[in-house]
Amino acid sequence: MLDYIKDKWLTWRTGLKKQDREFSKWVEETVVQNAPTIENMFMNFKFILPVSTQIFDHKEPFGWVPNEEFRQYMYPNREPSDSAVYYFARGYRDLWDGKFYKDDMSGSDQVFVATNNEVDAIMITLRWA
Repeated sequence: MLDYIKDKWLTWRTGLKKQDREFSKWVEETVVQNAPTIENMFMNFKFILPVSTQIFDHKEPFGWVPNEEFRQYMYPNREPSDSAVYYFARGYRDLWDGKFYKDDMSGSDQVFVATNNEVDAIMITLRWA
């Protein structure tokens, strides 16, 4: 009973259901937001893919919203450990080590998708790379 009350209070307080709160917690634990490179940021994923901005719905006026076709690879359609995570980064690719360094002031914009599922990585690469 206490867990039920706690869950209802957290849902009211955060506006997120329990499964959404658990996914947010998983993302916070898995994606290293303060990493200087994309490779370090997604170090817990097997596949890091640079993709085009076509994964987003460009008709949406309120931000970068993934389109319906790309959402099939994301939570809640997949389990958190099997879902794809995207990140829109500005930065530059270092010529010496080949890593993409995040830099908010200069460089070019690039969208990265990280996933642990090999089949999804192949399909995302074929469709949006």
